[in-house]
Amino acid sequence: MSVGPATPEALKALPSATQVVTADGKWIVPGLIDAHVHAESDDDLKTMLNWGVTSVRLMAEDVASAQKLARESAGRRDIPDVFPAAPIFTVKGGWWDQGEPGDSRLNRLPSSPEEARRAVRKAKALGATEIKLMLDDMSWCRDPRRRLPRMKPEIAKALIAEARREGLRATVHAPKPADAKEAISDGATALAHGVLSPIDDATIGVMKERPVFYIPTMDIFEFLADTRGFVDRVLADPSVTRPIGGLARETVARYRSAEYSNGYRERYPNFENVLRSLPALRENLRRLQAAGVPVALGTDMWAFPGLGVSIEMDLYVKAGLSPLEALRSATLTSARSLGVERDRGTLEAGKRADFLVLGADPVAEVENVRAIEVVYRNGQRVRPEASSGR
Repeated sequence: MSVGPATPEALKALPSATQVVTADGKWIVPGLIDAHVHAESDDDLKTMLNWGVTSVRLMAEDVASAQKLARESAGRRDIPDVFPAAPIFTVKGGWWDQGEPGDSRLNRLPSSPEEARRAVRKAKALGATEIKLMLDDMSWCRDPRRRLPRMKPEIAKALIAEARREGLRATVHAPKPADAKEAISDGATALAHGVLSPIDDATIGVMKERPVFYIPTMDIFEFLADTRGFVDRVLADPSVTRPIGGLARETVARYRSAEYSNGYRERYPNFENVLRSLPALRENLRRLQAAGVPVALGTDMWAFPGLGVSIEMDLYVKAGLSPLEALRSATLTSARSLGVERDRGTLEAGKRADFLVLGADPVAEVENVRAIEVVYRNGQRVRPEASSGR
């Protein structure tokens, strides 16, 4: 792919079969990369691509099925490229052992360091390049409900150490500060969520030096702090319900219902604690970005697949980042977190032709990343599709 002015000299130098895209008066940005998704269906992945998300880190329980989806995604035009973080390791009865499927080929609930090391080796044999750990009792959002069992430190340490020995990345779910510091000390390559209390300078130094990628998922905290208000703010933008690529009427009605928001209040009743934590989450993001810690954008946003990337970028700007810094987190830095920056994340000759053509400038106003006119995935034009139920 080559990007530049279409001068007569430049056009003559192109091979005869080259596809030329004229974008006078438009803005071109790299395809967006969501570094933390859980796709509940194939339709979720299709929706992500409609919103310009051309690559995703998919958190998955079963390594073999995730790898199969990753291979299939490379040859499809209707979903993003999938990069799995699998399996999701937890403890029996802990977070992500609440009815989620297991992995029939390995034990994702190890009860000893040796079981942990064996499971990591099996994951690599099945094709894994990255694992995920749950290091959280979920009290920060579930109190006063029963606290969930938390993975023992020696097991977490064994999982991460074995992953690093085997050349695998290790992303850790650890929003509580003590858990995050333990994960970093053990050798985690990324934190899957923002940290709920101020991060000390020494920890920031380690995160920059190693580096440890910081994936704030600000949208999830804002969503849990005030689900109804969050949904209303998102739906206030007319582009969200646009005829082409927007949300279907029945989806909007479900999100607006009292049953929907009340359900989250019941499942996550400690919303006042989440609300109190928002200033620290924003300040951590601002300080880490300023310190040079790589901030990669991930959403974990089940409510608004694809659109969540734009929502997340807007929250970054409100926390103090510039629109360009927010856009970079969703492109180059997310690509770096996946180890694919040689292939995507910027507009450069020789890289994959993953890019969006926008009708407005996202550097002037970050929400303009929603002004999508065309999505290109690996050089193939993808038109955003109309949602059903209109």
